Amino acid sequence: MKSIPTIIAAAAVAFAVSGCATQESGDKKMAKAPAIKSMTAKEVAAAFKKGSKICSWKAGKKGKDKGTDYYFKDISATSGNADRVMGKATLPGKWSISGDTLSLNFGIGKPQQYKLVKAGKKSYTAYLNGVKKKMTFTCK
Repeated sequence: MKSIPTIIAAAAVAFAVSGCATQESGDKKMAKAPAIKSMTAKEVAAAFKKGSKICSWKAGKKGKDKGTDYYFKDISATSGNADRVMGKATLPGKWSISGDTLSLNFGIGKPQQYKLVKAGKKSYTAYLNGVKKKMTFTCK
Protein backbone atom coordinates (compact mmCIF):
# COMPACT_ATOMS: atom_id res chain seq x y z
CA MET A 1 0.00 0.00 0.00
CA LYS A 2 1.27 3.45 -0.89
CA SER A 3 1.78 6.09 1.74
CA ILE A 4 -0.49 9.12 1.94
CA PRO A 5 2.31 11.59 1.02
CA THR A 6 3.03 9.54 -2.15
CA ILE A 7 -0.66 9.60 -3.14
CA ILE A 8 -0.88 13.35 -2.50
CA ALA A 9 2.29 13.97 -4.51
CA ALA A 10 0.99 11.87 -7.42
CA ALA A 11 -2.36 13.69 -7.35
CA ALA A 12 -0.60 17.07 -7.31
CA VAL A 13 1.54 16.11 -10.32
CA ALA A 14 -1.52 14.81 -12.22
CA PHE A 15 -3.44 18.00 -11.42
CA ALA A 16 -0.54 20.21 -12.53
CA VAL A 17 -0.07 18.29 -15.78
CA SER A 18 -3.78 18.41 -16.59
CA GLY A 19 -3.76 22.16 -15.95
CA CYS A 20 -0.83 22.61 -18.32
CA ALA A 21 -2.53 20.52 -21.00
CA THR A 22 -5.68 22.61 -20.67
CA GLN A 23 -3.68 25.82 -20.91
CA GLU A 24 -1.83 24.55 -23.99
CA SER A 25 -5.02 23.54 -25.78
CA GLY A 26 -6.56 26.90 -24.85
CA ASP A 27 -3.52 28.71 -26.26
CA LYS A 28 -3.75 26.67 -29.48
CA LYS A 29 -7.43 27.58 -29.84
CA MET A 30 -6.59 31.26 -29.38
CA ALA A 31 -3.76 31.01 -31.90
CA LYS A 32 -6.16 29.59 -34.51
CA ALA A 33 -8.49 32.61 -34.31
CA PRO A 34 -8.35 34.29 -37.74
CA ALA A 35 -6.69 37.67 -37.82
CA ILE A 36 -8.37 40.50 -39.68
CA LYS A 37 -6.56 41.04 -42.98
CA SER A 38 -7.41 44.61 -43.84
CA MET A 39 -6.85 46.14 -47.25
CA THR A 40 -3.56 47.91 -47.92
CA ALA A 41 -3.35 51.64 -48.61
CA LYS A 42 -2.95 50.86 -52.32
CA GLU A 43 -6.09 48.65 -52.34
CA VAL A 44 -8.19 51.26 -50.50
CA ALA A 45 -7.05 53.99 -52.91
CA ALA A 46 -7.91 51.76 -55.89
CA ALA A 47 -11.40 51.07 -54.48
CA PHE A 48 -12.13 54.81 -54.36
CA LYS A 49 -10.20 55.72 -57.52
CA LYS A 50 -12.99 56.14 -60.09
CA GLY A 51 -15.40 59.01 -59.54
CA SER A 52 -17.81 59.49 -56.68
CA LYS A 53 -19.06 56.43 -54.82
CA ILE A 54 -22.53 55.29 -53.86
CA CYS A 55 -22.51 52.61 -51.18
CA SER A 56 -25.40 50.76 -49.59
CA TRP A 57 -24.59 49.68 -46.04
CA LYS A 58 -25.93 47.55 -43.18
CA ALA A 59 -24.94 47.73 -39.53
CA GLY A 60 -26.21 46.82 -36.08
CA LYS A 61 -27.64 43.54 -34.94
CA LYS A 62 -28.60 41.38 -37.89
CA GLY A 63 -28.17 44.34 -40.28
CA LYS A 64 -31.21 46.16 -38.90
CA ASP A 65 -29.66 49.59 -39.48
CA LYS A 66 -29.21 50.36 -43.15
CA GLY A 67 -28.86 53.20 -45.56
CA THR A 68 -26.94 54.62 -48.49
CA ASP A 69 -23.82 56.77 -48.41
CA TYR A 70 -22.89 59.12 -51.23
CA TYR A 71 -19.18 60.01 -51.29
CA PHE A 72 -18.37 63.07 -53.42
CA LYS A 73 -14.80 63.76 -54.60
CA ASP A 74 -15.19 67.51 -54.31
CA ILE A 75 -12.19 68.29 -52.07
CA SER A 76 -9.49 65.99 -53.46
CA ALA A 77 -9.07 62.57 -55.08
CA THR A 78 -9.17 60.95 -51.63
CA SER A 79 -11.59 63.16 -49.72
CA GLY A 80 -14.79 65.09 -49.98
CA ASN A 81 -18.27 65.73 -48.71
CA ALA A 82 -20.74 62.93 -48.13
CA ASP A 83 -24.43 62.36 -47.59
CA ARG A 84 -25.81 59.50 -45.51
CA VAL A 85 -29.43 58.66 -46.33
CA MET A 86 -31.37 56.59 -43.79
CA GLY A 87 -35.02 56.34 -44.71
CA LYS A 88 -36.23 59.92 -45.18
CA ALA A 89 -33.37 61.49 -43.19
CA THR A 90 -30.16 62.76 -44.79
CA LEU A 91 -27.05 63.50 -42.72
CA PRO A 92 -24.34 65.64 -44.35
CA GLY A 93 -20.76 64.72 -43.57
CA LYS A 94 -17.21 64.30 -44.81
CA TRP A 95 -15.07 61.36 -45.85
CA SER A 96 -11.37 60.87 -46.48
CA ILE A 97 -8.76 58.21 -47.03
CA SER A 98 -5.46 58.36 -45.21
CA GLY A 99 -3.21 55.42 -45.97
CA ASP A 100 -5.24 52.25 -45.38
CA THR A 101 -7.93 53.98 -43.30
CA LEU A 102 -11.33 55.30 -44.34
CA SER A 103 -12.46 58.19 -42.16
CA LEU A 104 -16.17 59.09 -41.95
CA ASN A 105 -17.77 61.94 -40.04
CA PHE A 106 -21.48 62.60 -40.22
CA GLY A 107 -21.50 65.42 -37.68
CA ILE A 108 -21.49 63.28 -34.56
CA GLY A 109 -18.27 63.72 -32.57
CA LYS A 110 -14.86 62.88 -33.99
CA PRO A 111 -14.43 61.16 -37.34
CA GLN A 112 -14.68 57.38 -37.15
CA GLN A 113 -11.68 55.48 -38.51
CA TYR A 114 -12.32 52.23 -40.39
CA LYS A 115 -10.07 49.48 -41.68
CA LEU A 116 -11.63 47.75 -44.67
CA VAL A 117 -11.68 44.06 -45.54
CA LYS A 118 -12.67 43.08 -49.06
CA ALA A 119 -15.73 40.82 -48.90
CA GLY A 120 -16.57 40.60 -52.62
CA LYS A 121 -16.07 42.39 -55.92
CA LYS A 122 -17.27 45.80 -54.67
CA SER A 123 -18.30 44.89 -51.15
CA TYR A 124 -16.42 45.53 -47.93
CA THR A 125 -16.59 44.95 -44.20
CA ALA A 126 -15.59 48.00 -42.14
CA TYR A 127 -13.93 47.54 -38.74
CA LEU A 128 -14.06 50.53 -36.40
CA ASN A 129 -10.48 51.34 -35.35
CA GLY A 130 -9.47 48.11 -37.09
CA VAL A 131 -11.01 45.98 -34.33
CA LYS A 132 -14.79 45.99 -33.96
CA LYS A 133 -16.95 45.04 -36.93
CA LYS A 134 -19.12 48.05 -37.58
CA MET A 135 -20.78 47.67 -40.97
CA THR A 136 -20.81 45.95 -44.33
CA PHE A 137 -21.28 47.85 -47.53
CA THR A 138 -21.53 47.35 -51.27
CA CYS A 139 -20.55 50.13 -53.67
CA LYS A 140 -21.43 51.02 -57.25
